[in-house]
Formats: sequence, structure tokens, C-alpha cells
Amino acid sequence: MADLIMEAIKLLRANQAKKAEDLMKPYYPSNVNNPQFMHFYGLAASHSGDYPSGIERIKKAIALNPRVAEYHHNLAAIYRLVGEFDLSEQHYLTALSLKPDYAEAYFNYSATRKFTSDDPLVSLVEQQISRPDLSDEDRCFLGFAAGKIYNDIKDYDKAFAAYENGNHFRHSEFSIDLFRKEIDRLISVFSTELIQQLSPLGISSEVPVFIVGMPRTGTTLVEQILSSHPEVHGAGELPDISSIAGTLKKYATTESDFPECIINLPQNVFAGMGDAYLSRLRSFDDAAIRIINKMPANFLYLGLIAILFPKAKVIHCQRHPLDTCLSCYFQRFRRGHEYSFNLTDLGLYYREYQRVMQHWQRVLPVAPFELHYSELVANQEEKTRALVDYLEISWDDRCLNFQENDRPVTTASNWQVRRPMNQSGLDRWKNYDQYLGSLCEALEFTE
Repeated sequence: MADLIMEAIKLLRANQAKKAEDLMKPYYPSNVNNPQFMHFYGLAASHSGDYPSGIERIKKAIALNPRVAEYHHNLAAIYRLVGEFDLSEQHYLTALSLKPDYAEAYFNYSATRKFTSDDPLVSLVEQQISRPDLSDEDRCFLGFAAGKIYNDIKDYDKAFAAYENGNHFRHSEFSIDLFRKEIDRLISVFSTELIQQLSPLGISSEVPVFIVGMPRTGTTLVEQILSSHPEVHGAGELPDISSIAGTLKKYATTESDFPECIINLPQNVFAGMGDAYLSRLRSFDDAAIRIINKMPANFLYLGLIAILFPKAKVIHCQRHPLDTCLSCYFQRFRRGHEYSFNLTDLGLYYREYQRVMQHWQRVLPVAPFELHYSELVANQEEKTRALVDYLEISWDDRCLNFQENDRPVTTASNWQVRRPMNQSGLDRWKNYDQYLGSLCEALEFTE
């Protein structure tokens, strides 16, 4: 059984939750009273999107052994995804009572609500940070937790110092030179002429919708708004387009990587990849008129998307550059986004993102729908109606009450999008202006 659970853990860490669940399923009847098995079987279900089964199985594990902090922590995480914040908070606090040095639990709990200066968690986190025996990973978790809490209580000096500490102990590595070369190659390959030449080989479906942009620019909010419409399904952040890009070189007639391989592909590859992607979308909803993929980094693949799906709708979310970058710096991404843990890297990455988006504006047959976060907040109904019109679907008032949408939200914004539209995210950078010199320099930003 230990070997089985270890293999399931490996699959979960490799983001292959369905395989983990399928691996464990035959052993379920004989392990229904094994708390460790039920815990990981529940994680496999929830990571596959079956949150009710995940909750039921982990609750069973807790009933069998209520004093394991990790069980409560992981159940709290699932409750948070489905919007049950009171239950989430309850289990995070139980996890911390069982394991007071549980740094990851402090970090995740800090994202479930707003804190006040008299909250006992403030001193608890400070006590943990002062421990001399912390691992770098725990210092990272606690730095981001403390940053969130200090920001809530408007102690911005302490908040920035804590976030700076958390980012430092992430030990990320990012090469702006390599990223610039990647952007250079995209711009070189995807010309107006190439896209016009290849797009007739794609799929004419109008089902796919893509929300792109930098992280922390309102992409989750826009998906929440649109998926409140009964004819629209929000599928979350799907990695499929980048996977397709990575797979294309296998079919090229000459040896080359993406994007250069795009010019050496058999004609049937484009329709084949398009059909496979549509099948993937239909696995989420077989009746929706529009299905959204809100992977922000698909801004890198808009040329490929225009070829595979010439009729796809693309929404480009934008936000003030400093608010965007600061919000990324204040977010401990679970994986990837290595540029986000250093302010200079963040600013330089942002400029490359701008450069490739300007290229897409020039060469795409139909430019993306441009949506600025500040305009959406200031003119909710007007901008929401414009979004709905862009998707060519009928108006539905539920899009204005997106906070009532009870769909699971798996991104870091899951707390914010369950509340009515507000302006709290605007001009946040001004609270930290004195610390943003290196970011402003990298962005070449002046007011």
C-alpha cells in the first residue's frame, strides 16, 4: 500500500490527478477504513475537478484520524475553491492548532479573509517568522502570509518587507534574455501573411473563448462574469494550447521547434489539433455555446490560436502596469512565473509581454477585445454588456451578479470574485511607491 500511495503522490505532483484516481480506484473497497488512502484518494478526486467526492473522502479520513493536520489543511483548501470560506477557515485553524509550525497553512489561511490588527493570527505569524530553525520554504510561505496580513491592516512598510522576504526565499531563476529571444522568434514567424495562409486549415467553431493577459489583471473576474451566463462555461486555466505548441514539432517535415515548425506541418495537423482541443472543451460542457480557457499566458500563442480557431473570441485583460506587477510580486504562484519573484525581472517581462501584444494587434485578422480593469470597475454594466455582445450571445442579468455564481474557482482570486465589484484593487501601488524604484526603472514608467 505504501508503494501505491507514493505512486499516487508522484502523479498528483505531476498534475496527473485523473491517473492517480484511476490508479487508486481498484483498491478503494479494501481501504475504505484507511485514513491515509482516503486522504490521497480525496485529493485525486478534487484535483480532477470532482470536489464533492474529494470533500467526502477527506472528511472520511478525518473521521478515522482527526489529529492529522494535513487532512484538515487539504480539506480547507477544497472548501476555499468551492466558496465555503467559513468551513475553509475552520479547518485551517484546526490544522494550525494541531501543527502550530505549519507554515503553508498560515499562507493559505491568510488568503481566505481580511484581517484586522487585533487578530491573534498577526502575533502567531510573527512568532513563527522569528524562529531560527525555519527552512527556506517555510520562510517563503510565512513571508507571503505576513505580507497579506500586514497589507490588510494597512501596515504597508511591514507588508512590503514581508513580501520581499517571501520572494527572496523562493530562490527563483529567470533569464530575460531567453524570454526576449522567445518573443523575437514569435514575432519573426507569425506574420500577417502566414496567419492568413494557414487559418483556412483550422476549425471554424465559435465555441472557444480565450481570456489572456498578465496574471492578476482581472482574468478570473471576467471569466466569473461571463460564466454566470447560462450559455457560457468557464473551464479555468487550461494548459492545452501550450501543450499543442510543444507537440507540433513531432509532425513537422523538417526538424524544428515551435514556433518555426509551424511552416513545416502537414495541412491536416491544424484541423486535427483543433478537433482534439474542441473535444477537450466538450468534456467540461457538451452544450455550452461558448467555453472559456482563461490561461493568461496564452497571450504567447495568439498567432497559433488564430490559425487553429479563426473564429475564436479573444479577450485581452489589462490593468495599470504597476498594479499588475506589484500584485504578481505579492502572489506566491505555486509553479512557473519565475519572473514574478524579482521586481526588475517583473518589469522587463512586462515590457516583453507588451511587445508581443503590440505585434498581435498588427498581424491578427481580428484584434482581441481590449478590456481594462479600471474601466470594468468604473462602468460595470456598460463593460459587461460589451463583453456579452462581443461573444455574440443574448444578454442575461446574472452576468451583473457574478458574485452569486457558485462555480469552483481555482485561482488565487477565488475570494475576491465572490464579492460584488469594488475599487479596492485600483492604484494599490501608491501604498508602496517608495519601494518600486527598480520596477519603475525596468518598466521605464513615469507618471
